[in-house]
Amino acid sequence: MELIVIPTGSGKYNVIDTKDRKVYSVTKKRKLVGNPITTLHDASGYALYTMVRTESGKKPSFQISLNGTVVLRVQCKSMFLNPCIAFDGPDYAFELRGEKVTHFEICRSDGVIGILDTEIQTNGDPKYRITIEQKFFDDFFPLFAVVVDKCYGTGAK
Repeated sequence: MELIVIPTGSGKYNVIDTKDRKVYSVTKKRKLVGNPITTLHDASGYALYTMVRTESGKKPSFQISLNGTVVLRVQCKSMFLNPCIAFDGPDYAFELRGEKVTHFEICRSDGVIGILDTEIQTNGDPKYRITIEQKFFDDFFPLFAVVVDKCYGTGAK
């Protein structure tokens, strides 16, 4: 399965498939106190997962929740030398590993299950291409590209 995550500005993203159909969208809602909430919606606008930054700084961390229950804790382990982001939860454990911040392998304990590449659009903005084996796919994978964007890309500026 292949998805393309395109930042549209102000913490929003569109997720399209290879046929240019909008499959998901990601929005950001500011709270009065605390960190903004990033929400992944399906094509009909139903909220699937939420993500909140839990730690800022050089190595940010996040929590991804489903119906108020944390399903993944995300920690940026390394920023520059062999960049790595770990996703840990009660049911899942993934790592994004790469030699540079524009190419990551999506890994589970049983090996590589996909790739997350950063490409530059003609206007100079990044877009993120996720290629993952169908049997491992879950709805939260577009948030992996959002985390990469917030750690290394436009969201980090």
